[in-house]
Amino acid sequence: MNFITYKNLIDKYNREIDTAVQDEIRPFCYRHKITYLQYQILEVLYEEGEMTIGDISEIMSMDTGNMSAQCKRLEQKGYTTRIRKKYDERVVDVSLSRQGRLVVRELNDILNRKYKTKWEKLPEEDKQKMLDAYEIMKKLFVSKAPTKEKATETPNIYEE
Repeated sequence: MNFITYKNLIDKYNREIDTAVQDEIRPFCYRHKITYLQYQILEVLYEEGEMTIGDISEIMSMDTGNMSAQCKRLEQKGYTTRIRKKYDERVVDVSLSRQGRLVVRELNDILNRKYKTKWEKLPEEDKQKMLDAYEIMKKLFVSKAPTKEKATETPNIYEE
């Protein structure tokens, strides 16, 4: 199998898994008037604790401007609090509110009820194989050092 076929297959599997999880989560998100992306932000804050918008952006591979807008919406809905740093007002810390923690716990309970039995039946060896496979893919696809293409101007694909 060539690389592109392999990559496309990985993308397909990831989309199928993500779609299945989103289908489970969508009614919950709708009930709490949040998007799936906003739920993911709440989940990051639940796991990591208070963070800057820049740190959340890095974890989720999102632009800081988009992340700032999403965090502002979550604050307006009462799920997070945002506090500007006194030493630099451009830096904003975000944390979960009590209501935000309750929302994440509720959804985790829903997902736990849905998948816990299947997860517990899975042999530990298979769980480790999945983690190992993702670690290998991460090494293959993720690089912290900017590549030459990223460091230069984006090419104009319309030029001949």
